Amino acid sequence: MVVCLFLVLFLGVADNQVLSPLLPAIRRSLSRSSTEMGILFTGYSLCAGASVLLWGPLSDAFGRKLGLVTGLLVFSLGSSVCWLSASYSSLLSGRILTGMGASMLSLNTISYAADYFPYSRRGWAMGSILSSYFAALILGVPLGSWLGERLGWHAVFAVTGALALALLACIQFVLPRLGTRRRETTAEFLITQQVQTYFAFLRVRRSIGALLGSFCASGGTMGFLAFLGVWLHDAFGISGRKVGLVFLASGAAALLASPVAGSLSDRIGKKVQFVLSNLVLAGLLVLLPRLSWGPALFAVFGTVSLAAAFRQGPLEALVTEIVGQEHRGSFIALKNSFSQLGIAMAALASGILFQRGGYMTVCLLGAGFNILAAGLVLLMIRDRRL
Repeated sequence: MVVCLFLVLFLGVADNQVLSPLLPAIRRSLSRSSTEMGILFTGYSLCAGASVLLWGPLSDAFGRKLGLVTGLLVFSLGSSVCWLSASYSSLLSGRILTGMGASMLSLNTISYAADYFPYSRRGWAMGSILSSYFAALILGVPLGSWLGERLGWHAVFAVTGALALALLACIQFVLPRLGTRRRETTAEFLITQQVQTYFAFLRVRRSIGALLGSFCASGGTMGFLAFLGVWLHDAFGISGRKVGLVFLASGAAALLASPVAGSLSDRIGKKVQFVLSNLVLAGLLVLLPRLSWGPALFAVFGTVSLAAAFRQGPLEALVTEIVGQEHRGSFIALKNSFSQLGIAMAALASGILFQRGGYMTVCLLGAGFNILAAGLVLLMIRDRRL
């Protein structure tokens, strides 16, 4: 079950991360600016963040497994649009549709694991499943970069769409169906009670802390990651294949460390580990753009990935315990919406900053986001049990 959830999340993460090394080729092919390239991330994230507010209550009402199957179908459709796109507008439309499908995958993967595993073991479970983020760096990004160089960037989206359909068959046979709370008056449930539920989350201090912390943590990651490939290409003349090697080298240690990091957070506390990891990550982002191409850059970016690994599992485990199981899908949906909004704002700001002030300004923005995330979680989530 963990392997199956890992693969589903791997697909969604790899699809988003592989766009970074493909950006130089897409920018050249479509004759667009860096700011417009940033909008590809922004459109993806805004629509993912908006649509997930609908998927959350549906996940609570009809089950996580159905949500995963539907998400894979939507994801495959969006990838097909990107594959067939011949203009910037059609590519953006495909990315928006893919983002909507990916938001369903992320929501239901995390919710399914949280429903299945008790909080005392959830750090390990989340760390294992979320190590897919770093597996995507090791496998998805280098393979996507290689495929993009050999067959063109369109081919990458054709492959991700086909993989989504293959995983759909795997989901049907491997994952057991957990209990659901099917409702007869679904429309009334969505329009009235669910809106009240979302507003109720925004009236609780610890809920607000988790939501704003997720907003800043996600923005702090995407801000520097989105333009890493473009920076390496523009500053050092690095090809897409070599950019993939940077992700490969940095992701290996993080992939192995992620389950260990999750288990450690079960012992020392999810909140403590999240705060410390964010502060380390902020310091590394200030250092990264000062480096030249070589071993030092590989080492620092690898440590950035480790810091991200040590915070991701604890954050998801913490967030899934903020509310009860009956509203877990809805809260994770709202959390994911905040995360996607943070990504969208950071990507848009990074595109502008990169074009006007270079990669250093992008990394400073990311560092600020991560420091703010640590402070929000530390000060606003006071429950000792968490």
